[in-house]
Amino acid sequence: MSRKSTAERKKEVLDIAKKIIYEKGFYRLTIRNISDKMNISEAAIYRHFKGKEDIIDQLTDLVFSEGCSFDIESTENPVEVLKKFIDKQIEFFEKNPYLSIISFQDDMFREYPKIKEKFIHHQKKREDEIINLIQRGIEKNLIQNKVNPEVFASLYMGSIRITVLKWKNSNFNYSLSEKLQEIKRELFKYLEGDY
Repeated sequence: MSRKSTAERKKEVLDIAKKIIYEKGFYRLTIRNISDKMNISEAAIYRHFKGKEDIIDQLTDLVFSEGCSFDIESTENPVEVLKKFIDKQIEFFEKNPYLSIISFQDDMFREYPKIKEKFIHHQKKREDEIINLIQRGIEKNLIQNKVNPEVFASLYMGSIRITVLKWKNSNFNYSLSEKLQEIKRELFKYLEGDY
């Protein structure tokens, strides 16, 4: 049997960690529980991670680096950028359902303030990007000028968050894509003045 590469082993640890958090809760995530599930020693895990906080920190990075980043070109239609972003999040969470739980772990944030700060930083950055896109859309007459960019950013982010939370709470037993596409249609009716 060939030995797993560092990247493969780290991915395996992170996959097991996500499942433990989902199935048993944040407090049941321990290096011992991960090693038991993987049938390897705790020392083998410590070769790749400093400890539990490092594992959670890397899970957080996965959520924000892969699932929640905008690809914005200055010439692109801002309305289309927002639509593509929802589609990107749908695809990301449907491929990685267990990562959706990381965003809803208040206990984790209390225990690890640096991870909470990272979440707050990323959320603020995303909110600022949305506000900027709405302002650009208004300037280009693609979005009606009565739209409040800050309020729309809250509606946009909140509707995605609550939809993903409901999907998580249902044990992922329906199509997230269908639900978020419905929300996307309603949000953009408002944005483009179709109400």
